[in-house]
Amino acid sequence: MNAKELFHSSRTLIHSLMRSSQKISKQAAHETNLSPMIFIGSWQLRHSETDRTHKLVIGPDLTISIDHHTIPCKVETLTNDKLVLLDHYGYHITITANEKVPVKLFDEADDIIYYIISNTN
Repeated sequence: MNAKELFHSSRTLIHSLMRSSQKISKQAAHETNLSPMIFIGSWQLRHSETDRTHKLVIGPDLTISIDHHTIPCKVETLTNDKLVLLDHYGYHITITANEKVPVKLFDEADDIIYYIISNTN
């Protein structure tokens, strides 16, 4: 391989690496730009075992209220698809999102899954 071919090959490799790096950077920027706003709102909770429903409200400060009772807790983890709260007893309340909407709430204290459905009111 002569110097000209080596230079051209190196240049092509560098351009390829830069494009890959830019794609990764754009993906990372997109993921960090996602907002906790997808968790904020009012929904119905359906108990996974009894089909009983409850009202869930998540405020702009990520406080939660179930059936008009505020649950004292603090945000422990917030990602693009998960909000994990720690209640005042030390149990976790985990809200999982799918496709930009919350879909499931897991209550560690009672070891119960609630499915989140749109509020029809």
